[in-house]
Amino acid sequence: MRISLPGSRGGHAPIVSRRQAFIALGIVFLAVIVLAAPFAIGIFSRPAPGLGFPPESNLDLAQYVNPFIGTVAAPENAHLSSGFNSGNIFPGASYPHGMVQWSPDTTTAPGGYRYNQNTIHGFSLTHFSGRGCSAYQDVPFMPTLGYSHTSPAGTASASTTFSHSNESASPGYYSVRLDQSNIQVALTTTPRTGFGMFTYPPNKRATMLINTGGSAMHNADNGTGVQIIGTNQVVGSAASGNFCGGGNTYTVYFAAMFSQPFTAFGTWHNSKVSAQLRQSSGSHSGAYVRFDTTSQQVVQVKVGISFVSIQNAEMNLAHENPGWNFNAVRQQARAAWNARLNTIQVYNGSLKNKQIFYTALYHTLFHPNIFSDVNGDYIGFDQQIHKASGYVQYENFPGWDMHRSLIGLQAFLYPQETGDMLQSLVMDAEQGGGGLPRWEVANDNSGGMLGDSIDIVIATAYALGVRNFDTQAALMAMDHGASHPGTLSGRHIVREGLQQYLTLGYVPTGIPASASMTLEYASDDFAIAQFAKALGQNGLYNVYLKRSQNWRNLYNPATGYIEPRNADGTFIKVFDPTSGAGFAEGDSAQYTWMVPQDLPGLFKAMGGPVTAIERMDYHFNKLNDGPTSAYAFMGNEPEFRAPWLYDFAGAPYRTQDLVRRIETQVFNNTPGGLGGNDDGGAMSSWYIFAALGIFPEIPGVGGFALDSPLFPLTRVHLNGGHELLITGGPHASDSTPYVQSLSLNNQAYTNSWLPFHLVQNGATLQFTLGSHPNMSWGSSINVTYP
Repeated sequence: MRISLPGSRGGHAPIVSRRQAFIALGIVFLAVIVLAAPFAIGIFSRPAPGLGFPPESNLDLAQYVNPFIGTVAAPENAHLSSGFNSGNIFPGASYPHGMVQWSPDTTTAPGGYRYNQNTIHGFSLTHFSGRGCSAYQDVPFMPTLGYSHTSPAGTASASTTFSHSNESASPGYYSVRLDQSNIQVALTTTPRTGFGMFTYPPNKRATMLINTGGSAMHNADNGTGVQIIGTNQVVGSAASGNFCGGGNTYTVYFAAMFSQPFTAFGTWHNSKVSAQLRQSSGSHSGAYVRFDTTSQQVVQVKVGISFVSIQNAEMNLAHENPGWNFNAVRQQARAAWNARLNTIQVYNGSLKNKQIFYTALYHTLFHPNIFSDVNGDYIGFDQQIHKASGYVQYENFPGWDMHRSLIGLQAFLYPQETGDMLQSLVMDAEQGGGGLPRWEVANDNSGGMLGDSIDIVIATAYALGVRNFDTQAALMAMDHGASHPGTLSGRHIVREGLQQYLTLGYVPTGIPASASMTLEYASDDFAIAQFAKALGQNGLYNVYLKRSQNWRNLYNPATGYIEPRNADGTFIKVFDPTSGAGFAEGDSAQYTWMVPQDLPGLFKAMGGPVTAIERMDYHFNKLNDGPTSAYAFMGNEPEFRAPWLYDFAGAPYRTQDLVRRIETQVFNNTPGGLGGNDDGGAMSSWYIFAALGIFPEIPGVGGFALDSPLFPLTRVHLNGGHELLITGGPHASDSTPYVQSLSLNNQAYTNSWLPFHLVQNGATLQFTLGSHPNMSWGSSINVTYP
């Protein structure tokens, strides 16, 4: 802060007296500065006194993370189908955006783990968090005693029960004691390697099974196999895929090194087990190695993986974990998680809310995943080996799920890393047919869900400040996939029904989920328009902005709903807003609100904001009622943005109340603490933004719709050393959601929309909250698009 003294005025006092007076005044002024400096600086960097702002700059926030949240369906989700009622989270050891997720498998169902199951079948190296389809779970390791030479292929011969009282998990670490064998398992990770410490009882037949044919979605004969090398190394690969039935394929390679020499070994193929045979291949193949633990009970194993080759897996292992210090690697993993978690520091608030918050932030940092090796090698969509030069290649982009809030959070908090992710998508387009992948798994487009959501991913990230990627190539890929029917990304068409969409202005019935698809494409087109405008491509901007209004072609004024429409222009004869016909994982009662690019237009079509508010009030009587209901389904992505619609209808106090109800009723700190699939961190990212009091409501636009902060004090560390300070004040709590007033950098702020540029370089948002609504604050929203 720079303080300027006012210029002195002339007078008739003697020079000596004037000098003495000036010195005295200066002493007093300096004293005032010294005494007032903490408060003056606090205007910009911390809240008013009394809110308990601690001095620590790096906190142990990993202590609040509960990796078991979201690992089972909550009782209140019993009315939802099995595909929607669980978070599908894995609890095992991982690294921020790491290639390895070494976690226990109790099932091959999505996530690989259910808290209500007590049998572990193996500890596999790869997982996807929160998806509604089974995936990965490649190369499970399983410690056992006295292996009987019964092939594990297609059996559970080495499975064992366990107790949660003997299980623990924290960021970068997982441990459990297996019941029958009394083996203690401890796992940790680096970005591309796993490190296991297995403590066996004294025994001459301590055994490790390595099941290369054990992937969740089964394995291909070609590309799956194992080889035992020397006295302490096992290498191999697993070929799998078909994620969500999309036909995608991948091959993951591994190289494992053990701290003790083998006393015996063998392999299996199908049902045949061959002692002393060093090699096996095929979809039902694997290896066993044995140790004498009578004097040294601890057997450590380090495993590097790669999607390129065994040699690269070995290179990753040698580079990231050359030693044998398990505790040091565990501490490094925890430090890496703490560095990420400290991006947002919340103070005060309840322990429960801190646990939910930091677990959610933890969940948002699983995916996308590092895909290039330490030398930059990665396998492209064209099945060729490429080198990521000057950036890191990433995989696993859940486009339909991540575009609503997850990408906004990643761009907001980690713009440099997010730029690498966007560059990865650009390379996928160049290598995979010219279009962007809809739902990427490894080096292929699974084609999961619908829409062209990566358009919003890229445009939103750019609008929130991400610049370190090839923007022109990105726009070219977006335009190609959105305007050229038949454009491919891998083996899948980028936009199904595109020719009809371009001709009719909507996707007609006969194409699955046609109404949902039309709404997705209209939002995608709006994002392309914003991105094109930002890059100076006004022609493209005008084309796509016009197309973003295609939602109107499915709005039936006779019913007030978005309805599926036939190719001849007629709406379907029998329409039920709760039937789900024409929609994906939802119905018209829920999808009708999904017009974030033109909320004023939607409200006007409904008869005005008053009517829209009445309809929303009814809709949100239930918060998580499933995909075929007149009520909300906040456990799934299509309605993620819906709670902030009240802001745009002139009733932000209703948004504040609704968001707080969702925060406190749909989320909790138990294993059943998520209202639906986390989908790669998508649902968790919703909670983070909601708890901060801001949400990236409009696709491709840099700004946030406001609710109210959950915590009395939150410090958000932004790019370039900037800091966003959000204070909820001493009254912030579960029961005080209503904004009474808000100041931005000590100036009154009455707009329920916050442009990104106002906080990009740091700011202080100081809320005053209460238990009763202030119906006038923020009632006149002002949104301007750049």
